[in-house]
Amino acid sequence: MEFSNKQASKVRLCLIGNTKLNKMVHSLLPEFRDVADVTIIDSIFNDALHAARRLIEHDAIDVFMSAGANAFYLQDTLPVPVVALEMNQSDLFVALLKARAVSSDVLLLTHAHQLLQTDVGDYFQGLNITHKTYTTVDEAKDLFNNMQPSRFGVVIGSSFVCDLAEAADIPYVMVYSRESCRNLIQRAIDRAVTEKRRLEQTAFAEFLLENTQTASIITNADDIIVHFNPGAAQLVPGLKPNRRIDRVLDSRFLQSTSVSAESITLNERLCHVDKKPFEVNDELVGYLYRFRATPMSTISDAKSQSRLIHRSQKMGEVAKLLKVYGATPGTVLLQGETGTGKELAAREIHYASHFSEGPFIAINCAAIPSELFESELFGYADGAFTHSRSGGKSGLLESANNGTFFMDEINALPMPQQAKLLRVLQEREVRPVGSRRSIPLNIKFVAACHHDLMEEVRAGNFREDLYYRLNVFIVNLPPLKERLEDLEPLMTYFMNKIAEQYQINIDIDALIRELLPDFSQYHWPGNVRQLENLLERIVVSSSIYGLNDTFRQALRQIAPEIYQRAPSSRHNGHDGNTLQQVERQKILEALERFNGNRTRTAEFLGISPTTLWRRLKELEL
Repeated sequence: MEFSNKQASKVRLCLIGNTKLNKMVHSLLPEFRDVADVTIIDSIFNDALHAARRLIEHDAIDVFMSAGANAFYLQDTLPVPVVALEMNQSDLFVALLKARAVSSDVLLLTHAHQLLQTDVGDYFQGLNITHKTYTTVDEAKDLFNNMQPSRFGVVIGSSFVCDLAEAADIPYVMVYSRESCRNLIQRAIDRAVTEKRRLEQTAFAEFLLENTQTASIITNADDIIVHFNPGAAQLVPGLKPNRRIDRVLDSRFLQSTSVSAESITLNERLCHVDKKPFEVNDELVGYLYRFRATPMSTISDAKSQSRLIHRSQKMGEVAKLLKVYGATPGTVLLQGETGTGKELAAREIHYASHFSEGPFIAINCAAIPSELFESELFGYADGAFTHSRSGGKSGLLESANNGTFFMDEINALPMPQQAKLLRVLQEREVRPVGSRRSIPLNIKFVAACHHDLMEEVRAGNFREDLYYRLNVFIVNLPPLKERLEDLEPLMTYFMNKIAEQYQINIDIDALIRELLPDFSQYHWPGNVRQLENLLERIVVSSSIYGLNDTFRQALRQIAPEIYQRAPSSRHNGHDGNTLQQVERQKILEALERFNGNRTRTAEFLGISPTTLWRRLKELEL
């Protein structure tokens, strides 16, 4: 890729050197007037550096030229390429022939980086050559002065060394020839053209990357990162130029010139990664990596007002009960399987109550350690116990005052804590640990459990007096398998919510038509929670595939639980024994699939490990 711009066809060079070198180069410039504009600065070292930096600031020079110590000094300090004059063996031979005509005692003083044949005296009978090297101008001065230059009949070196000899009134020969200076100019032109082409290509690549929405990385043929756009920088942590791609991606990407990889996790997002080679004149130049990632959530964690989505008569009756019971001061007990939406129902009660403008505080009784139960729920006074917070702490019950207090998995409370909660419900007040005063409570209490709480009472696991305090109003939430007519409205609601959350443009109606037949045949052990999680997985995955045949084939890997069906009798929903047998078979199959790993089995079934444990216990597995 080259840009042929006539107005910018000439390269811009700058020679920085001593007067003698500058005069020689100046005499050659007419040969290059059509291809280069050359600026000459008659200065060295610090003065030359300041002049060069001013030119760089104004973007006036493509390449600098210099010689000897000055060239290497500028190469170490300037950000623009510096081409050093190269002294070859023929230059030295010609200089020695000229020096021999002046004197047989020769001081040859050259820069340490100029590699020369040191036994040149063998070719010149009767010539006494002393050769010394230097790295800095100060070192050159010290060498020259310490050598007692007066004992030499002639000095050979750079233009700077020749100036030293001239100041000491000693004959000198400049080691550089017109041919080496001509070669310097040509090499500088070639370097400028190459650098200009590289900058044009880099600028064009940057322009293309900056103006594409797809996260992209360009590497060279060795998979060293050359450039990347902001999308890639945001997606791939640790991106930096001049690093090999395996510093940020799996090293297996280095093994092939062309790769198309699915399900690559980058920055906690699922990605599709394509690696494509690009060539110039059948020669591999580099690779283009492009990333299609699942979109990032743009909705904050703040929950908007909950909604009960339903079409079935069963859920319609539940919704009515929640509003009626919510308007009363009595405690409401919610019973339903895991994932049926008990917290959602509790929020509906909260919105229907006289406390709707107050706080909604929810706790999971199974998640609070027994030793922290009192301090968390009741709070504590200043100095109530060792390591307590200075000034004390308000409890969750006090925080819920004039609002709703929701206790999920109430059946998980140990007996001692049940007694303490019973007193709170009876007295409608709470006393912080270590305090002598009680705080009156004006709260709507809602409790929930995942199965019939009376069975826990009969089993001796739950206090009967607490049960009767909680079951003033009971609402049973039906499992999803008993209200399959709610599937379509639930799917519509969740898909719209997920598409908005992840900013995915998808044909929701088409996706529902694709999924609904199989969803209607599934028994949904994780209920509505499982449905929502599964739909999030499917909708986000659809952004990688699109709604096409590839996506339809991938669905069996994206949602395997839907397509690994048990016998059709499991869908009857009217035969409790059959359903129990099917559930038992389903759990056994999942346990076998994951080699008895309960965590992975629960995740596969869409339920919590605690729920799986209870199912195993209830089914005597």
